[in-house]
Amino acid sequence: MSDYRLDIKGTLNLSDFSNIYDYIGIVDYNDKFTLALNHIEEENIGIICEMLQKQSFSVNHIGQNEDGIYYIKACKS
Repeated sequence: MSDYRLDIKGTLNLSDFSNIYDYIGIVDYNDKFTLALNHIEEENIGIICEMLQKQSFSVNHIGQNEDGIYYIKACKS
């Protein structure tokens, strides 16, 4: 089991969604994936979660830390 992490700084744009999609394509079954974003709109969280679910991920946690960084944690199952 491996742990993957992708950090995206700044405002999310179309190329970032493409990068996320490409990155989750390398994650294998039973691997963990964490996406960290320092600026994201609520609707984009839903889009990312839907992308993950369509690629056989279970979203385990969505939250924000004290520094304002949003985290989406998932596992491919």
